[in-house]
Amino acid sequence: MTKKLFIPVVLAIIMALSLSSCRSEDLLSSSEEQQPSKFRVFSAQSAQKDGAVNYGNGFKTLLERYDQINAVQHTATALRNAWLNSSTMADEYVEFNIRSQDFMTKNNEKYILFPLIKSYQVEGIIIAVLKDNETIVEFNKMSPEAENYTKILGLFRAQYIKSNIKIKSVGKAPGGPCGFEGQPPCDIEVIIITVPGPGSGPGGGIGGGGIITPGGCGPFEDCLHNPDAGGSGGGGGTPPEDLCSKMKAKTGSPTFSANVTNLEGKTGENFESGFRIGSVAGGGVQNQILQNKPGTSQVEFKVFPNTIVLMHSHYNTLYPIFSPDDILFYNQWVNWAQSYNSNPANIPKIPIEQLTLTVVTSWGNYSLTFDNAAPSPFPDYTQEQFDELNSRYTQLLDQAKSVGNVSGDVSFDSQKLEKGFLKFMNEKMNMPGAKLFRNTSSGNTQLSLVNGKLTETKCP
Repeated sequence: MTKKLFIPVVLAIIMALSLSSCRSEDLLSSSEEQQPSKFRVFSAQSAQKDGAVNYGNGFKTLLERYDQINAVQHTATALRNAWLNSSTMADEYVEFNIRSQDFMTKNNEKYILFPLIKSYQVEGIIIAVLKDNETIVEFNKMSPEAENYTKILGLFRAQYIKSNIKIKSVGKAPGGPCGFEGQPPCDIEVIIITVPGPGSGPGGGIGGGGIITPGGCGPFEDCLHNPDAGGSGGGGGTPPEDLCSKMKAKTGSPTFSANVTNLEGKTGENFESGFRIGSVAGGGVQNQILQNKPGTSQVEFKVFPNTIVLMHSHYNTLYPIFSPDDILFYNQWVNWAQSYNSNPANIPKIPIEQLTLTVVTSWGNYSLTFDNAAPSPFPDYTQEQFDELNSRYTQLLDQAKSVGNVSGDVSFDSQKLEKGFLKFMNEKMNMPGAKLFRNTSSGNTQLSLVNGKLTETKCP
């Protein structure tokens, strides 16, 4: 599911972006790195009534969400869920109800210490770090050789014992899995203990390895500008009326509807087909057939300053939703339009918020559109990185695929497919501002991930 991507150098009004669809030997390139998004849990939107950000609660929320998304266990919540489901339980977890005060380094990195519980006692210290202008989170084990390690460990152990005594003395968990001998403790009120600073800060006091791979907001599904997933939209609720109305204006037009009907009749072929819809002077509509790239089964995407919609089919041996190359193309189209608009000589400007990429398949039709946020180009992927993208994409979308035992026919669970696609964008190709819609004859539905769950919000 790769495609060849290239950009011709064309001047002024005949300037065009030309890319092919769904298969690639060459890679996208850009001179700029994608600007990372900050975490929602550490933003003003999640602040307390006094306006202060509770970083301890933020770290707790993120690691619990990470456990839920990846079906792993680093938190008491995940352990209790495993217990209730009779699943194998991890032998250690981070206790977030006991923590240190907040620390800050000279580089403006924020961090908090938490006890690591193993065999029902404090066996280590976790340093939760928010760094790189609040765009990266790390959870690391403090090295026993770090300054003040023994003293901090002793304080955590003393408080953990007191907490367990308090829980059992009030009989907080009769009949439940927590609070009993050999089981994780029940939740208690958060207790903050003042501990000595770990020497030179988290950078100089770790050495014990991380408990998860450091990462941005995407893997935690907690991005400030795109809280759910790349291409997922606004995180539930009602989509902005103008976004829905613009989508309706495109998908409800006679030209778009006729193109969908045409492409739906071609999904059984062994090649792609497509259309380019553009505006013309006087309010008219331009509808052109996309040419096939010579020697391939793929259409060749080519857009011009007046292009508003690109539509293409996926034949039945392709996944019935956008490919990684489609996402790359859409990202480059939006950024090319932004660059075009920045030149004062280019008139009229391209309406970036209306640029729409649509895929028509036997299992459903989808559109990517943009909310006019500041676009950011994807990084310059190496071949190895691009192969990793496709590998993760296949892994996630295969979870929605089933094959008939007798017939060998392939079928897809549409909701699992949509969730897997949004999770892929979230993890690997997060594009703040991109919105994913499911298109049907009865209307459009915005698709998003909220706390790892697929959310469908139907447009009015």
